Amino acid sequence: MDDLAGWDPDALESMATELAACADAVDAVAGDVVRSASFGDAWSGAAHEEARSVFSSYGRDLAAQAEAYRQVSACARFVVPRLRALHAELGELQVRAAARGFPLDADELLAASLRSLLVRAEGLDREAAARLSAESELPATILGEQDRLHTAIPRSGSTTLPALPDPAAEPVQVAQWWNGLDDTARTALVAEHPERIGALDGLPAAARDLANRALLDDERRRLESVATQLRAELDAMFLGGTVIDRLGVTGLFTDADAGLEQTVRKIEALDAIDATLAHGDRQLLALDLSGREAMAAVAVGDVDTADHLAVFVPGAGSTVQGNLQGYDTQVAALRDSARLHLTGDSARLHLTDHTGGDPSVAAVTWLNYQAPHWGWGLAFTERSPVSDLAARIAAPRLVDFLDGIAASRPDDPRITTVGHSYGAVVSGLALRETGAVDAAVFVGAPGIGTGDVTDLRIPPGSAYLVEAECDIVADVGTFGGDPSFLDGLTHLPAGPGTTAAGAPLAGITGHSSYLTPGTSSSHHIAGVVAGTAERSMP
Repeated sequence: MDDLAGWDPDALESMATELAACADAVDAVAGDVVRSASFGDAWSGAAHEEARSVFSSYGRDLAAQAEAYRQVSACARFVVPRLRALHAELGELQVRAAARGFPLDADELLAASLRSLLVRAEGLDREAAARLSAESELPATILGEQDRLHTAIPRSGSTTLPALPDPAAEPVQVAQWWNGLDDTARTALVAEHPERIGALDGLPAAARDLANRALLDDERRRLESVATQLRAELDAMFLGGTVIDRLGVTGLFTDADAGLEQTVRKIEALDAIDATLAHGDRQLLALDLSGREAMAAVAVGDVDTADHLAVFVPGAGSTVQGNLQGYDTQVAALRDSARLHLTGDSARLHLTDHTGGDPSVAAVTWLNYQAPHWGWGLAFTERSPVSDLAARIAAPRLVDFLDGIAASRPDDPRITTVGHSYGAVVSGLALRETGAVDAAVFVGAPGIGTGDVTDLRIPPGSAYLVEAECDIVADVGTFGGDPSFLDGLTHLPAGPGTTAAGAPLAGITGHSSYLTPGTSSSHHIAGVVAGTAERSMP
Protein backbone atom coordinates (compact mmCIF):
# COMPACT_ATOMS: atom_id res chain seq x y z
CA MET A 1 0.00 0.00 0.00
CA ASP A 2 2.88 2.38 0.79
CA ASP A 3 4.43 1.64 -2.60
CA LEU A 4 1.18 2.51 -4.39
CA ALA A 5 0.77 5.72 -2.39
CA GLY A 6 4.37 6.66 -3.20
CA TRP A 7 4.02 6.28 -6.96
CA ASP A 8 3.80 9.81 -8.31
CA PRO A 9 1.67 10.20 -11.47
CA ASP A 10 2.63 13.88 -11.82
CA ALA A 11 6.33 13.05 -11.85
CA LEU A 12 5.68 10.22 -14.29
CA GLU A 13 3.75 12.51 -16.62
CA SER A 14 6.52 15.11 -16.44
CA MET A 15 9.09 12.46 -17.30
CA ALA A 16 6.95 11.33 -20.26
CA THR A 17 6.83 14.89 -21.58
CA GLU A 18 10.60 15.33 -21.20
CA LEU A 19 11.35 12.03 -22.93
CA ALA A 20 9.03 12.91 -25.82
CA ALA A 21 10.86 16.24 -26.21
CA CYS A 22 14.21 14.41 -26.14
CA ALA A 23 12.94 12.03 -28.83
CA ASP A 24 11.98 14.93 -31.07
CA ALA A 25 15.35 16.56 -30.50
CA VAL A 26 17.26 13.36 -31.31
CA ASP A 27 15.05 12.86 -34.38
CA ALA A 28 16.04 16.32 -35.58
CA VAL A 29 19.74 15.50 -35.16
CA ALA A 30 19.24 12.20 -36.99
CA GLY A 31 17.64 14.08 -39.86
CA ASP A 32 20.55 16.50 -40.01
CA VAL A 33 23.02 13.61 -40.06
CA VAL A 34 21.23 11.86 -42.90
CA ARG A 35 20.99 15.08 -44.90
CA SER A 36 24.68 15.76 -44.37
CA ALA A 37 25.51 12.34 -45.85
CA SER A 38 25.12 13.73 -49.37
CA PHE A 39 27.89 16.29 -48.77
CA GLY A 40 26.00 18.71 -50.99
CA ASP A 41 26.78 16.60 -54.06
CA ALA A 42 30.33 18.04 -53.88
CA TRP A 43 32.01 14.67 -53.47
CA SER A 44 31.78 11.41 -55.40
CA GLY A 45 33.57 8.13 -55.66
CA ALA A 46 34.17 5.08 -53.47
CA ALA A 47 35.24 7.10 -50.42
CA HIS A 48 32.07 9.17 -50.70
CA GLU A 49 29.89 6.04 -50.79
CA GLU A 50 31.64 4.66 -47.71
CA ALA A 51 31.26 7.97 -45.86
CA ARG A 52 27.59 8.16 -46.79
CA SER A 53 27.07 4.62 -45.50
CA VAL A 54 28.70 5.52 -42.19
CA PHE A 55 26.58 8.68 -41.82
CA SER A 56 23.43 6.76 -42.69
CA SER A 57 24.29 4.17 -40.04
CA TYR A 58 24.73 6.94 -37.46
CA GLY A 59 21.37 8.36 -38.51
CA ARG A 60 19.64 5.00 -38.04
CA ASP A 61 21.22 4.57 -34.62
CA LEU A 62 20.01 8.01 -33.57
CA ALA A 63 16.51 7.29 -34.89
CA ALA A 64 16.46 4.04 -32.90
CA GLN A 65 17.49 5.95 -29.78
CA ALA A 66 14.72 8.49 -30.36
CA GLU A 67 12.20 5.67 -30.75
CA ALA A 68 13.38 4.11 -27.47
CA TYR A 69 12.74 7.43 -25.71
CA ARG A 70 9.35 7.60 -27.38
CA GLN A 71 8.41 4.06 -26.29
CA VAL A 72 9.21 4.77 -22.64
CA SER A 73 7.31 8.06 -22.89
CA ALA A 74 4.28 6.30 -24.35
CA CYS A 75 4.39 3.65 -21.62
CA ALA A 76 4.53 6.34 -18.94
CA ARG A 77 1.53 8.12 -20.50
CA PHE A 78 -0.31 4.80 -20.54
CA VAL A 79 0.33 4.34 -16.81
CA VAL A 80 -0.47 7.90 -15.64
CA PRO A 81 -4.30 7.96 -15.94
CA ARG A 82 -4.55 4.41 -14.58
CA LEU A 83 -2.34 5.29 -11.64
CA ARG A 84 -4.48 8.37 -10.94
CA ALA A 85 -7.57 6.14 -10.86
CA LEU A 86 -5.88 3.75 -8.41
CA HIS A 87 -4.86 6.68 -6.21
CA ALA A 88 -8.44 7.96 -6.23
CA GLU A 89 -9.73 4.56 -5.08
CA LEU A 90 -7.03 4.34 -2.42
CA GLY A 91 -8.02 7.80 -1.15
CA GLU A 92 -11.67 6.76 -1.02
CA LEU A 93 -10.81 3.69 1.04
CA GLN A 94 -8.64 5.74 3.39
CA VAL A 95 -11.48 8.20 3.95
CA ARG A 96 -13.89 5.38 4.73
CA ALA A 97 -11.42 3.73 7.12
CA ALA A 98 -10.76 7.04 8.89
CA ALA A 99 -14.50 7.57 9.31
CA ARG A 100 -14.62 4.22 11.09
CA GLY A 101 -11.61 5.15 13.24
CA PHE A 102 -9.13 2.69 11.73
CA PRO A 103 -5.98 2.94 9.66
CA LEU A 104 -6.80 1.40 6.30
CA ASP A 105 -4.42 -1.55 6.60
CA ALA A 106 -6.07 -2.52 9.90
CA ASP A 107 -9.70 -2.19 8.80
CA GLU A 108 -10.97 -5.75 8.37
CA LEU A 109 -14.18 -4.58 6.71
CA LEU A 110 -12.22 -2.96 3.89
CA ALA A 111 -9.58 -5.67 3.62
CA ALA A 112 -11.10 -7.28 0.51
CA SER A 113 -11.34 -3.93 -1.29
CA LEU A 114 -7.75 -3.08 -0.37
CA ARG A 115 -6.48 -6.47 -1.58
CA SER A 116 -8.32 -6.02 -4.86
CA LEU A 117 -6.82 -2.56 -5.30
CA LEU A 118 -3.28 -3.77 -4.59
CA VAL A 119 -3.66 -6.68 -7.01
CA ARG A 120 -4.66 -4.21 -9.72
CA ALA A 121 -1.71 -1.95 -8.83
CA GLU A 122 0.69 -4.86 -9.15
CA GLY A 123 -1.05 -5.82 -12.39
CA LEU A 124 -0.51 -2.31 -13.76
CA ASP A 125 3.19 -2.59 -12.91
CA ARG A 126 3.38 -5.92 -14.74
CA GLU A 127 1.44 -4.54 -17.70
CA ALA A 128 3.82 -1.58 -18.02
CA ALA A 129 6.82 -3.93 -17.91
CA ALA A 130 5.21 -6.19 -20.52
CA ARG A 131 4.43 -3.23 -22.76
CA LEU A 132 8.07 -2.08 -22.68
CA SER A 133 9.31 -5.62 -23.23
CA ALA A 134 6.95 -6.22 -26.16
CA GLU A 135 7.86 -2.91 -27.81
CA SER A 136 11.59 -3.50 -27.44
CA GLU A 137 11.26 -6.89 -29.18
CA LEU A 138 9.29 -5.63 -32.22
CA PRO A 139 11.49 -5.53 -35.33
CA ALA A 140 11.67 -2.13 -36.95
CA THR A 141 10.34 -3.61 -40.21
CA ILE A 142 7.13 -4.87 -38.60
CA LEU A 143 4.72 -1.97 -38.33
CA GLY A 144 1.20 -2.10 -36.99
CA GLU A 145 -1.51 0.32 -38.02
CA GLN A 146 -0.58 2.79 -35.32
CA ASP A 147 3.14 2.56 -36.25
CA ARG A 148 2.33 3.35 -39.89
CA LEU A 149 0.38 6.36 -38.71
CA HIS A 150 3.39 7.49 -36.70
CA THR A 151 5.76 7.20 -39.64
CA ALA A 152 3.38 9.17 -41.86
CA ILE A 153 3.87 12.22 -39.65
CA PRO A 154 7.32 13.84 -39.88
CA ARG A 155 9.03 14.52 -36.59
CA SER A 156 11.60 17.25 -36.13
CA GLY A 157 12.68 19.77 -33.58
CA SER A 158 10.70 22.41 -35.45
CA THR A 159 7.33 20.58 -35.26
CA THR A 160 6.22 20.40 -31.66
CA LEU A 161 2.84 18.91 -30.85
CA PRO A 162 0.44 21.07 -28.84
CA ALA A 163 0.38 20.34 -25.12
CA LEU A 164 -2.48 18.07 -24.08
CA PRO A 165 -5.08 19.32 -21.60
CA ASP A 166 -4.81 18.28 -18.00
CA PRO A 167 -6.71 15.00 -17.45
CA ALA A 168 -8.87 16.84 -14.92
CA ALA A 169 -9.81 19.62 -17.37
CA GLU A 170 -13.51 20.31 -17.81
CA PRO A 171 -15.07 19.02 -21.07
CA VAL A 172 -15.81 22.60 -22.17
CA GLN A 173 -12.11 23.47 -21.82
CA VAL A 174 -11.15 20.33 -23.75
CA ALA A 175 -13.55 21.26 -26.56
CA GLN A 176 -12.15 24.79 -26.73
CA TRP A 177 -8.61 23.41 -26.91
CA TRP A 178 -9.51 20.99 -29.71
CA ASN A 179 -11.37 23.65 -31.70
CA GLY A 180 -8.25 25.80 -31.63
CA LEU A 181 -6.14 23.16 -33.40
CA ASP A 182 -5.71 22.65 -37.12
CA ASP A 183 -6.32 19.28 -38.80
CA THR A 184 -2.61 18.47 -38.96
CA ALA A 185 -2.17 18.88 -35.21
CA ARG A 186 -5.31 16.86 -34.52
CA THR A 187 -4.16 13.99 -36.72
CA ALA A 188 -0.72 14.00 -35.10
CA LEU A 189 -2.18 13.98 -31.59
CA VAL A 190 -4.44 11.02 -32.36
CA ALA A 191 -1.41 9.17 -33.74
CA GLU A 192 1.00 10.06 -30.93
CA HIS A 193 -1.34 9.93 -27.94
CA PRO A 194 -4.34 7.69 -28.70
CA GLU A 195 -4.60 6.64 -25.05
CA ARG A 196 -5.11 10.29 -24.04
CA ILE A 197 -7.26 11.45 -26.96
CA GLY A 198 -9.62 8.49 -26.67
CA ALA A 199 -10.24 9.27 -23.01
CA LEU A 200 -10.84 13.04 -23.30
CA ASP A 201 -14.47 14.02 -22.75
CA GLY A 202 -15.24 17.06 -24.88
CA LEU A 203 -13.68 15.77 -28.10
CA PRO A 204 -15.74 14.80 -31.17
CA ALA A 205 -16.87 11.19 -31.20
CA ALA A 206 -15.06 10.56 -34.50
CA ALA A 207 -11.68 11.52 -32.98
CA ARG A 208 -12.24 9.41 -29.88
CA ASP A 209 -13.34 6.47 -32.00
CA LEU A 210 -10.21 6.67 -34.16
CA ALA A 211 -7.95 6.91 -31.12
CA ASN A 212 -9.59 4.09 -29.18
CA ARG A 213 -9.60 1.76 -32.18
CA ALA A 214 -5.87 2.43 -32.58
CA LEU A 215 -5.37 1.06 -29.05
CA LEU A 216 -7.17 -2.24 -29.54
CA ASP A 217 -4.36 -4.27 -31.11
CA ASP A 218 -1.71 -2.87 -28.77
CA GLU A 219 -3.87 -3.57 -25.74
CA ARG A 220 -4.48 -7.12 -26.91
CA ARG A 221 -0.75 -7.76 -27.39
CA ARG A 222 -0.01 -6.26 -23.99
CA LEU A 223 -2.66 -8.30 -22.19
CA GLU A 224 -1.63 -11.52 -23.92
CA SER A 225 1.97 -10.85 -22.87
CA VAL A 226 0.85 -10.28 -19.28
CA ALA A 227 -1.21 -13.48 -19.37
CA THR A 228 1.79 -15.43 -20.63
CA GLN A 229 3.96 -14.08 -17.82
CA LEU A 230 1.35 -14.87 -15.18
CA ARG A 231 0.85 -18.40 -16.49
CA ALA A 232 4.61 -18.92 -16.32
CA GLU A 233 4.62 -17.72 -12.72
CA LEU A 234 1.77 -20.04 -11.80
CA ASP A 235 3.39 -22.99 -13.56
CA ALA A 236 6.67 -22.29 -11.75
CA MET A 237 4.95 -22.35 -8.38
CA PHE A 238 4.03 -25.98 -8.92
CA LEU A 239 7.56 -27.01 -9.94
CA GLY A 240 9.42 -26.66 -6.65
CA GLY A 241 11.19 -24.08 -4.57
CA THR A 242 14.34 -23.71 -6.67
CA VAL A 243 12.42 -22.64 -9.75
CA ILE A 244 10.26 -20.33 -7.69
CA ASP A 245 13.26 -18.74 -6.07
CA ARG A 246 14.98 -18.26 -9.41
CA LEU A 247 11.94 -16.45 -10.81
CA GLY A 248 11.50 -14.39 -7.68
CA VAL A 249 7.76 -15.00 -7.39
CA THR A 250 7.60 -16.55 -3.94
CA GLY A 251 4.37 -15.75 -2.13
CA LEU A 252 2.57 -14.34 -5.16
CA PHE A 253 0.35 -17.33 -5.90
CA THR A 254 -2.92 -15.68 -4.94
CA ASP A 255 -2.08 -12.39 -6.67
CA ALA A 256 -0.84 -14.09 -9.84
CA ASP A 257 -3.90 -16.33 -9.97
CA ALA A 258 -6.27 -13.40 -9.52
CA GLY A 259 -4.26 -11.31 -11.96
CA LEU A 260 -4.47 -13.99 -14.64
CA GLU A 261 -8.21 -14.35 -14.23
CA GLN A 262 -8.61 -10.58 -14.49
CA THR A 263 -6.35 -10.39 -17.56
CA VAL A 264 -8.25 -13.16 -19.36
CA ARG A 265 -11.53 -11.33 -18.71
CA LYS A 266 -10.09 -8.19 -20.28
CA ILE A 267 -8.97 -10.10 -23.36
CA GLU A 268 -12.50 -11.47 -23.62
CA ALA A 269 -13.77 -7.89 -23.33
CA LEU A 270 -11.62 -6.91 -26.31
CA ASP A 271 -13.16 -9.85 -28.21
CA ALA A 272 -16.63 -8.50 -27.41
CA ILE A 273 -15.67 -4.98 -28.51
CA ASP A 274 -14.22 -6.26 -31.80
CA ALA A 275 -17.37 -8.29 -32.47
CA THR A 276 -19.59 -5.29 -31.74
CA LEU A 277 -17.59 -2.91 -33.91
CA ALA A 278 -17.74 -5.45 -36.75
CA HIS A 279 -21.45 -4.69 -37.16
CA GLY A 280 -20.50 -1.33 -38.68
CA ASP A 281 -21.98 2.09 -37.95
CA ARG A 282 -20.37 1.94 -34.50
CA GLN A 283 -18.14 4.36 -32.58
CA LEU A 284 -15.82 3.30 -29.75
CA LEU A 285 -16.16 6.30 -27.45
CA ALA A 286 -14.36 4.95 -24.41
CA LEU A 287 -11.87 2.17 -23.68
CA ASP A 288 -10.42 1.83 -20.19
CA LEU A 289 -8.69 -1.33 -18.98
CA SER A 290 -7.35 0.15 -15.74
CA GLY A 291 -9.99 -1.28 -13.40
CA ARG A 292 -10.66 -4.83 -12.26
CA GLU A 293 -13.12 -5.09 -15.18
CA ALA A 294 -12.76 -3.61 -18.65
CA MET A 295 -14.80 -0.47 -19.31
CA ALA A 296 -16.06 0.80 -22.65
CA ALA A 297 -18.72 2.87 -24.37
CA VAL A 298 -19.95 1.99 -27.86
CA ALA A 299 -22.37 4.02 -29.97
CA VAL A 300 -24.54 2.93 -32.86
CA GLY A 301 -25.00 5.88 -35.21
CA ASP A 302 -23.03 9.11 -35.41
CA VAL A 303 -22.86 10.89 -32.06
CA ASP A 304 -21.36 13.97 -33.74
CA THR A 305 -24.38 14.61 -35.98
CA ALA A 306 -27.42 12.86 -34.44
CA ASP A 307 -30.33 15.11 -33.49
CA HIS A 308 -31.45 12.64 -30.82
CA LEU A 309 -29.08 10.68 -28.60
CA ALA A 310 -29.83 7.94 -26.07
CA VAL A 311 -27.25 6.97 -23.44
CA PHE A 312 -28.02 3.57 -21.91
CA VAL A 313 -26.47 2.90 -18.49
CA PRO A 314 -26.68 -0.81 -17.55
CA GLY A 315 -26.95 -2.12 -14.03
CA ALA A 316 -25.35 -4.51 -11.54
CA GLY A 317 -23.60 -7.58 -12.88
CA SER A 318 -22.95 -6.01 -16.29
CA THR A 319 -19.55 -6.50 -17.94
CA VAL A 320 -18.15 -5.66 -21.34
CA GLN A 321 -17.23 -9.26 -22.06
CA GLY A 322 -20.52 -10.68 -20.88
CA ASN A 323 -23.08 -8.09 -21.92
CA LEU A 324 -21.84 -5.56 -24.48
CA GLN A 325 -22.97 -7.47 -27.55
CA GLY A 326 -26.44 -8.15 -26.15
CA TYR A 327 -26.89 -4.58 -24.98
CA ASP A 328 -25.67 -3.27 -28.33
CA THR A 329 -28.32 -5.32 -30.13
CA GLN A 330 -31.05 -3.91 -27.88
CA VAL A 331 -29.73 -0.36 -28.12
CA ALA A 332 -29.56 -0.60 -31.91
CA ALA A 333 -33.21 -1.72 -31.93
CA LEU A 334 -34.09 1.16 -29.60
CA ARG A 335 -32.45 3.55 -32.02
CA ASP A 336 -34.40 2.09 -34.94
CA SER A 337 -37.64 2.37 -32.98
CA ALA A 338 -36.94 6.02 -32.14
CA ARG A 339 -36.29 6.71 -35.81
CA LEU A 340 -39.66 5.15 -36.65
CA HIS A 341 -41.33 7.44 -34.10
CA LEU A 342 -39.73 10.42 -35.79
CA THR A 343 -40.29 9.24 -39.35
CA GLY A 344 -43.96 8.66 -38.64
CA ASP A 345 -44.34 12.15 -37.22
CA SER A 346 -42.09 14.00 -39.67
CA ALA A 347 -44.63 14.17 -42.49
CA ARG A 348 -47.20 15.97 -40.39
CA LEU A 349 -44.90 17.77 -37.96
CA HIS A 350 -42.12 18.71 -40.41
CA LEU A 351 -39.39 17.36 -38.13
CA THR A 352 -36.06 17.32 -39.94
CA ASP A 353 -32.45 17.15 -38.96
CA HIS A 354 -29.91 19.92 -39.55
CA THR A 355 -29.06 18.49 -43.01
CA GLY A 356 -32.67 18.65 -44.19
CA GLY A 357 -33.21 14.86 -44.14
CA ASP A 358 -35.03 12.58 -41.74
CA PRO A 359 -34.24 13.21 -38.06
CA SER A 360 -31.16 11.20 -37.03
CA VAL A 361 -30.71 9.14 -33.87
CA ALA A 362 -27.66 7.63 -32.16
CA ALA A 363 -27.57 5.44 -29.07
CA VAL A 364 -24.70 4.63 -26.70
CA THR A 365 -24.14 1.61 -24.49
CA TRP A 366 -22.25 3.21 -21.61
CA LEU A 367 -20.37 0.49 -19.73
CA ASN A 368 -17.65 2.92 -18.70
CA TYR A 369 -17.88 2.20 -14.98
CA GLN A 370 -17.20 -0.63 -12.57
CA ALA A 371 -20.68 -2.11 -12.18
CA PRO A 372 -21.13 -3.86 -8.85
CA HIS A 373 -21.71 -7.61 -8.66
CA TRP A 374 -23.65 -9.83 -6.34
CA GLY A 375 -21.61 -11.93 -3.90
CA TRP A 376 -21.04 -12.79 -0.29
CA GLY A 377 -19.39 -10.34 2.07
CA LEU A 378 -19.71 -7.34 -0.26
CA ALA A 379 -22.39 -5.37 1.53
CA PHE A 380 -20.20 -2.36 2.26
CA THR A 381 -17.70 -2.30 -0.61
CA GLU A 382 -17.63 -0.55 -3.97
CA ARG A 383 -18.41 -3.94 -5.54
CA SER A 384 -21.77 -4.32 -3.84
CA PRO A 385 -25.11 -3.55 -5.49
CA VAL A 386 -26.65 -2.80 -2.10
CA SER A 387 -24.22 0.09 -1.58
CA ASP A 388 -24.27 3.33 -3.55
CA LEU A 389 -20.47 3.62 -3.49
CA ALA A 390 -19.99 2.22 -7.01
CA ALA A 391 -22.67 4.64 -8.25
CA ARG A 392 -21.02 7.61 -6.53
CA ILE A 393 -17.70 6.67 -8.14
CA ALA A 394 -19.37 6.19 -11.55
CA ALA A 395 -21.56 9.31 -11.58
CA PRO A 396 -18.75 11.86 -12.18
CA ARG A 397 -17.55 9.75 -15.12
CA LEU A 398 -21.05 9.85 -16.62
CA VAL A 399 -21.34 13.59 -15.94
CA ASP A 400 -18.11 14.24 -17.86
CA PHE A 401 -19.25 12.00 -20.72
CA LEU A 402 -22.59 13.78 -21.06
CA ASP A 403 -21.06 17.24 -20.68
CA GLY A 404 -18.43 16.19 -23.20
CA ILE A 405 -21.03 15.34 -25.84
CA ALA A 406 -22.73 18.70 -25.34
CA ALA A 407 -19.42 20.58 -25.42
CA SER A 408 -18.21 18.84 -28.57
CA ARG A 409 -21.32 19.75 -30.57
CA PRO A 410 -21.90 23.19 -32.12
CA ASP A 411 -25.66 22.54 -31.99
CA ASP A 412 -27.92 21.24 -29.21
CA PRO A 413 -28.91 17.59 -29.66
CA ARG A 414 -31.67 16.05 -27.55
CA ILE A 415 -29.94 13.77 -25.03
CA THR A 416 -31.87 11.12 -23.07
CA THR A 417 -30.38 8.88 -20.40
CA VAL A 418 -31.84 5.41 -19.98
CA GLY A 419 -30.71 3.90 -16.68
CA HIS A 420 -31.58 0.27 -15.95
CA SER A 421 -31.53 -1.17 -12.43
CA TYR A 422 -28.35 0.04 -10.65
CA GLY A 423 -27.70 2.12 -13.76
CA ALA A 424 -30.76 4.16 -12.79
CA VAL A 425 -28.97 5.09 -9.57
CA VAL A 426 -25.82 6.05 -11.51
CA SER A 427 -27.76 8.18 -13.99
CA GLY A 428 -29.87 9.76 -11.25
CA LEU A 429 -26.79 10.86 -9.31
CA ALA A 430 -25.21 12.17 -12.52
CA LEU A 431 -28.31 14.16 -13.42
CA ARG A 432 -27.98 16.09 -10.18
CA GLU A 433 -24.67 17.48 -11.52
CA THR A 434 -25.16 18.00 -15.26
CA GLY A 435 -27.57 20.14 -17.21
CA ALA A 436 -26.71 18.55 -20.55
CA VAL A 437 -29.62 16.11 -20.55
CA ASP A 438 -33.13 16.76 -21.87
CA ALA A 439 -34.96 13.68 -20.57
CA ALA A 440 -34.35 10.65 -18.39
CA VAL A 441 -35.91 7.20 -18.26
CA PHE A 442 -35.44 5.09 -15.14
CA VAL A 443 -36.01 1.42 -15.90
CA GLY A 444 -36.56 -1.25 -13.24
CA ALA A 445 -35.04 1.22 -10.79
CA PRO A 446 -34.32 0.35 -7.14
CA GLY A 447 -33.99 4.12 -6.68
CA ILE A 448 -32.82 7.17 -8.58
CA GLY A 449 -30.32 8.55 -6.08
CA THR A 450 -32.73 11.11 -4.64
CA GLY A 451 -36.15 11.31 -3.05
CA ASP A 452 -36.96 14.55 -4.87
CA VAL A 453 -37.26 14.54 -8.65
CA THR A 454 -36.65 18.30 -8.74
CA ASP A 455 -33.03 17.55 -7.77
CA LEU A 456 -32.53 16.32 -11.33
CA ARG A 457 -31.29 19.05 -13.66
CA ILE A 458 -33.69 18.23 -16.48
CA PRO A 459 -36.80 20.12 -17.66
CA PRO A 460 -39.93 19.55 -15.53
CA GLY A 461 -42.01 16.68 -16.83
CA SER A 462 -39.03 15.03 -18.54
CA ALA A 463 -38.40 12.23 -16.02
CA TYR A 464 -39.99 8.86 -16.81
CA LEU A 465 -40.29 5.57 -14.95
CA VAL A 466 -41.11 2.13 -16.31
CA GLU A 467 -41.62 -0.82 -13.99
CA ALA A 468 -42.79 -4.29 -14.99
CA GLU A 469 -44.88 -6.66 -12.92
CA CYS A 470 -42.91 -9.05 -10.70
CA ASP A 471 -39.79 -6.86 -10.83
CA ILE A 472 -38.64 -7.30 -7.25
CA VAL A 473 -35.51 -5.19 -7.78
CA ALA A 474 -37.64 -2.18 -8.72
CA ASP A 475 -39.48 -2.43 -5.39
CA VAL A 476 -36.36 -2.34 -3.21
CA GLY A 477 -36.29 1.46 -2.89
CA THR A 478 -32.79 1.43 -1.44
CA PHE A 479 -31.45 4.57 -3.06
CA GLY A 480 -33.75 7.51 -2.30
CA GLY A 481 -36.93 5.51 -1.79
CA ASP A 482 -39.12 3.47 -4.15
CA PRO A 483 -39.41 5.70 -7.24
CA SER A 484 -42.92 4.37 -7.92
CA PHE A 485 -44.14 6.69 -5.19
CA LEU A 486 -42.15 9.80 -6.14
CA ASP A 487 -43.95 12.83 -7.49
CA GLY A 488 -42.76 14.18 -10.81
CA LEU A 489 -42.16 10.89 -12.63
CA THR A 490 -44.30 10.00 -15.65
CA HIS A 491 -45.03 6.26 -15.69
CA LEU A 492 -44.57 4.42 -18.99
CA PRO A 493 -46.49 1.20 -19.76
CA ALA A 494 -44.80 -2.20 -19.51
CA GLY A 495 -47.88 -4.38 -20.05
CA PRO A 496 -49.38 -5.48 -23.38
CA GLY A 497 -50.64 -2.70 -25.64
CA THR A 498 -50.62 -1.25 -29.10
CA THR A 499 -48.81 1.50 -30.96
CA ALA A 500 -50.61 4.66 -32.03
CA ALA A 501 -51.10 2.95 -35.39
CA GLY A 502 -52.66 -0.12 -33.74
CA ALA A 503 -49.70 -2.53 -34.00
CA PRO A 504 -49.54 -4.99 -31.06
CA LEU A 505 -46.91 -4.57 -28.34
CA ALA A 506 -45.90 -7.40 -26.00
CA GLY A 507 -45.99 -6.98 -22.25
CA ILE A 508 -43.10 -7.97 -19.99
CA THR A 509 -42.60 -9.26 -16.46
CA GLY A 510 -39.50 -9.41 -14.30
CA HIS A 511 -36.37 -7.30 -14.36
CA SER A 512 -34.48 -7.96 -17.57
CA SER A 513 -36.67 -7.49 -20.67
CA TYR A 514 -37.35 -3.76 -20.76
CA LEU A 515 -35.42 -3.11 -23.98
CA THR A 516 -36.51 -6.27 -25.80
CA PRO A 517 -37.65 -5.20 -29.29
CA GLY A 518 -41.40 -5.35 -29.86
CA THR A 519 -42.32 -4.79 -26.23
CA SER A 520 -44.45 -2.01 -24.87
CA SER A 521 -41.63 -0.79 -22.63
CA SER A 522 -39.04 -0.53 -25.42
CA HIS A 523 -41.56 1.23 -27.69
CA HIS A 524 -42.38 3.89 -25.13
CA ILE A 525 -38.75 4.38 -24.09
CA ALA A 526 -37.99 5.01 -27.78
CA GLY A 527 -40.77 7.60 -27.74
CA VAL A 528 -38.96 9.48 -24.99
CA VAL A 529 -35.68 9.33 -26.94
CA ALA A 530 -37.51 10.73 -29.98
CA GLY A 531 -39.30 13.38 -27.92
CA THR A 532 -42.69 12.00 -28.96
CA ALA A 533 -43.54 10.16 -25.74
CA GLU A 534 -46.94 11.80 -25.26
CA ARG A 535 -48.05 10.94 -28.81
CA SER A 536 -46.89 7.32 -28.40
CA MET A 537 -48.86 6.81 -25.17
CA PRO A 538 -52.20 4.97 -25.41
